[in-house]
Amino acid sequence: MNNEIIVPEEMVRKNILESIIEIKNKDDNKSIPIDTKKLAFETSKFSSVKNNIWHIYINGIKIVKKTNFIFYYKCSNCQNINSCGSTQILRKIRQCKGQCFQCNNINLNSKKHPIKTKDEIMQTTLKEIYENSKKEFENYPEQYKNSYFLSHLSENDYNRLKPNIISFCNGNMNDIENYDYWPIYKVNNQMKFSYIIYDKKTNTIFKAHQPIIKCDNCEKEWRCKSLEGFKNCYKILCPECKLCNRTFKIRPIKNINNEIITYQSKLELKFINWCASNLLIVKNGPSIEYIFNNKKHKYRVDFQIKNILIEIKDFHIWHKNQVDNGIWDEKLNAVNQYINNNENEFKKYFFITPNNWKQMIKEILTFIN
Repeated sequence: MNNEIIVPEEMVRKNILESIIEIKNKDDNKSIPIDTKKLAFETSKFSSVKNNIWHIYINGIKIVKKTNFIFYYKCSNCQNINSCGSTQILRKIRQCKGQCFQCNNINLNSKKHPIKTKDEIMQTTLKEIYENSKKEFENYPEQYKNSYFLSHLSENDYNRLKPNIISFCNGNMNDIENYDYWPIYKVNNQMKFSYIIYDKKTNTIFKAHQPIIKCDNCEKEWRCKSLEGFKNCYKILCPECKLCNRTFKIRPIKNINNEIITYQSKLELKFINWCASNLLIVKNGPSIEYIFNNKKHKYRVDFQIKNILIEIKDFHIWHKNQVDNGIWDEKLNAVNQYINNNENEFKKYFFITPNNWKQMIKEILTFIN
């Protein structure tokens, strides 16, 4: 018979580990089957004092802060399903905190209202905490308040970004119209205040982490880490549009099907207008991966019409540089390989410059017809 006595803290940690019900990969949002879960008390090689700390092993893989996983766990208090990253789940294990963000703040408030029961606090105090938080915030010096909103979204900032927001928590919280944004909310840590999202339907709060947002240029949807990075942005751009926009101003326009496409140069705009006059439906081209100097890059083809891809280059020095250093050859190899691998979808690649404009548009019409 095993008479091992489990200390309360170790029991809490084991309960937190058991509360993990699902793990997903951040990149493709695919669920990862959980075969084994294990706790280990080990010395960290990065610790200056070499103290032992708790670690987690999932399927034999040691979880570290940079592990690209999303953890879904059941709160030990409210039994709601919550999600967090690797850093947060490790912090919960090491600090013995099995409760979710909302329950931690409810417990903080219960210390201020010891007469109320926990159920009463859960039902009534979320908005009370918000109102009290705003009052307390107003008592801080102007310098602190101004500094806070340098890195946090105001209510006006959020309302400006709201039309681009598709969901929060990597697609799990998508009822945007039923969410209220609270820019000032008392939290139980050294930051004192933070911003949260209030769900009016369920009377719960959650952090606005991992939002999925829509690009103003290409209307592509992608997941970013947080919304703060767009506080001072006039336009919301996806990583690809933002990268290109550093060199050229990317402009949106609609094709004859009223779909958003993007262009950079006058020659590209000329091509879009030519397509419209010939009743051709032009769309943004695909992004194709290629390798240069042992590093992965992406080549975004300008346009596609039916089963052909079109690249348009004006006389730019950076294109000449790519030809000279070999990048352009790698792009051409990648696009030809892409067509071979997707022969049911694409048949040919056209390269248009000011010099061969007339010849290329004739060949495109001939090929399409």
